[in-house]
Amino acid sequence: MAVCNLCGGTEWETLEKVRETRVVRCRCGLVFVTPEPPRPAIEGAYDAGYYAPWEDQGKARERIWRERIQRVERLRVPPGRLLDVGCGTGHFLHVARMRGWQVSGTELSPYAVKAAVADGLEVVGGELWEAGLPSEAFDVVTCWHVLEHAGDPRRLVREMCRVLRPGGWLVLATPNLDDRIFRAAYVLARGRRPPLFEADERELHLYHFSAETLRGLVASAGLTVVEVGFDRGAAATPGKRFVNRLAYGWYRLTGLNWGMALELVGLKPGRRAGR
Repeated sequence: MAVCNLCGGTEWETLEKVRETRVVRCRCGLVFVTPEPPRPAIEGAYDAGYYAPWEDQGKARERIWRERIQRVERLRVPPGRLLDVGCGTGHFLHVARMRGWQVSGTELSPYAVKAAVADGLEVVGGELWEAGLPSEAFDVVTCWHVLEHAGDPRRLVREMCRVLRPGGWLVLATPNLDDRIFRAAYVLARGRRPPLFEADERELHLYHFSAETLRGLVASAGLTVVEVGFDRGAAATPGKRFVNRLAYGWYRLTGLNWGMALELVGLKPGRRAGR
């Protein structure tokens, strides 16, 4: 029997069933897929076909990456060492490097690792804990829409904490389980609710986080959660950008985050030597 990645519990309710796969909600609130697809299937899902639409959305994604690095630099200005976990083909790393950061990345997709390395970036393949990175080596760790794909989010967050220097920052984004405005728009457009899991979907979302479960996960790794807010960089296509703007307006008006994704800022306790 699968165990909840957040609380270790084994009691849940089934929200969806797709063939032999279930999407379940634990008593602690974490929503996840069980059984988890085998690792080769996860790695194979992020091939050239997966990344092709990113190239078509080049200008929109470039804007998102610029906004993300500006968000990071409100916390810590370069120079400094930045690690992007799940860096894909390395577009964000390029933007960060141009602004003065010393950059590194990790990535599960063999296709993406090959593309990033060919482009002159320092990217290690596999899970973060397989990369052999030294402890307390980075001033900033970023993780943009990767946690939901991870087979072991708790271990991933603990490893991100380990490689951060005391006083270092974690900035991550992940889809929002409470994305009510997007779900309403989806029903209006397609006449049905958006599924949490599809066997042949382009992206394998293995976990679905609310603000509460995301905060609990990161805090359990020993990081101080400074903020769980609205991710304005969650959408690249025009339709989704419009819906997310509506949700952001609602968020500013009411404080209720019903947008497409969450953005979390965490701080590793302690003070860096010499700072």
